[in-house]
This record gives sequence, structure tokens and C-alpha cells, in this order.
Amino acid sequence: MALLRTALLYFDTAVRHGSIRRAAESLHVASSAINRQLILLEEELGIELFERLPRGIRPTAAGEVLLGHIRRWNRESALLKQEIGSLRGGVRGTIRIAAAETFTEHVLPCAMTKLHQRFPHVDYTVISGDNQRITNELLAKDADVVLAYDVSDNVRAETVYTVSEPIGVIMTQDHPLARRPVLSLSDCADYPLIVPGREWLSHSGLNVLFQGNYPLGHVVAHAERPGILKALVRAGLGIAFLTSLGVEKEVSEGALAWVPLSKGAIEPARISMLVPRGRVHPSYLTAFIEVLKNEFADYVAVNRRSVVPDAVLERTHKMRAD
Repeated sequence: MALLRTALLYFDTAVRHGSIRRAAESLHVASSAINRQLILLEEELGIELFERLPRGIRPTAAGEVLLGHIRRWNRESALLKQEIGSLRGGVRGTIRIAAAETFTEHVLPCAMTKLHQRFPHVDYTVISGDNQRITNELLAKDADVVLAYDVSDNVRAETVYTVSEPIGVIMTQDHPLARRPVLSLSDCADYPLIVPGREWLSHSGLNVLFQGNYPLGHVVAHAERPGILKALVRAGLGIAFLTSLGVEKEVSEGALAWVPLSKGAIEPARISMLVPRGRVHPSYLTAFIEVLKNEFADYVAVNRRSVVPDAVLERTHKMRAD
């Protein structure tokens, strides 16, 4: 049974990531070990479970059936643990969160700590990554709450909170652009750029800036994670486009400066909190959603007072009202 559970875990993870290699990176095991388990699983069931493609894998019809059983089994197992745990005193459960990296440093830890005081037997699983991975977790019903940027309107989920944030330019404090109150894209054209990596960019509203219609500087680096992008900017390699959320610590410490882009340069980023549609939430999850909404609203308000100029705030409010 232990070997079967391992094979099913490997299969579920490989399908979710669309790649044995990426599944191996996620699980911190060798690709060969996952591949061997998947072959043994196919031999045990006597049917092919996935197709090998030039750039990954895709489940067959039999694989989709197995995947449905695995995920129902996981959900029912979690429910069983919760119900048994509740008999031992105190509500028990797991909250599965998928969130952009920006919110894993402050918003989520604060919300989790506050809920822990009310539900000490509830634990958490936190997943971070690009928007595609985050929304995939939601669509697979493996996430109870999602915090993500620029989510497509076609995502089958319930939006419980949303806010728009202006895009600006981050740079070192001594950069020539750092003292400007606002910047146009042409102001940035003479300076090297650090841009999000392909996966991040393809699911971000920033993508429109890099489609050849705007005057931009030479790209010197691509970064797949916000932390890497900020580190490269701090080192003086170039400037980058981001919302002010997630850089307030560096701005307050004097490591970075953030200057908003001028009106009409690019649409503000839209940040959404989503939950799966049509699901009945246990009491602890309903409480967590409310705590997280309040924590997120407070975080946005504090960030605006400390980083975003008043003129930009007035413009953002007007755009939202229009």
C-alpha cells in the first residue's frame, strides 16, 4: 500500500505540473524515481495512464479517471481526519492556500496566526508560484483560497475580494529616475530592464509592455520569481516594473525606490481573492476567509500610505469609480 500511495502521489503531481521533471523538482526526488513508479503503476493497472509529449505529459482517458479517484480519495481522507479529530476536542482541519509570493511574507502569516488563536487544531498548506500554477490549484479543487494577480474572468471561481493597484518602476534609491514623482514609459527607455520570466509574464498584465508596441530599454535579465527580480534591481543591474505591493519593506529600508507610471501607460494590476465555486465551507475556513480579507485590506491601506503618492491614490480611486 505504501508503494501504491507513492505512485499515486507521483502520478497526481506529474499531471498537475504537466511534466515529470517539474514534478520531481516539486517533490524533491529524482525524475528517474518518478518515472519508474509511473511505469510500475501502468503495469499494475494494465493500461496506459499518460501520453508523453515533446514538452511534457498528458493523461489519457484512463489517467483522467484515475486522477478523479485520487483527488476524491485525498479530499475524503482529509474530511475523515477532520471528523475524527473533532471527536478528540477542538475543530480540526487543513486550509489549503495558493498565493502569489507577494502575500506569503506578511499577509498570510498574519492571517494564519490570528486564526490559530481561534482554531488551534487547524493547520495549513501554502503553495506559491506563478498565476498559472495558482489558478490550476483552484481549478483542481486542491486550494481552498487563492490570492493572485490578473486572474482571467473565465476562471470558474467565486471572487470574494478584489483591488486594483497601480504599476510603477522599482530602482535603487540613487537611480536618476528615483526622484521623479511619476514616470512615462519613454522615461524608462534609456535604462536596462529586468523583466519577469516567460511563465510569470505570460499570465501577468505586464505582458502588454513587452509585445513590441512600447519604447523600452534593453532587457538584461529575466527573473522567474519576484524575490530574484528585486535582488537584481537592488544590485543595480537595471530597473523593473511592479506594483508597490511587495516592495514596501525595501522602500522603507532605503534599498529600493518605487515611482508610479503615468496615467494610461498600463492598466493597474488587479489582485483577487478567490474560492472554489459552489463549495460549502467548514466553519474554520469561513472564519479564515474573513480574517484574510481584513488582513489583506489593511495591508493594501498601509502600503498605500507608506509607498504610493497621494496623486496616484486619487487617480486609482477615480479609475475604479469610473
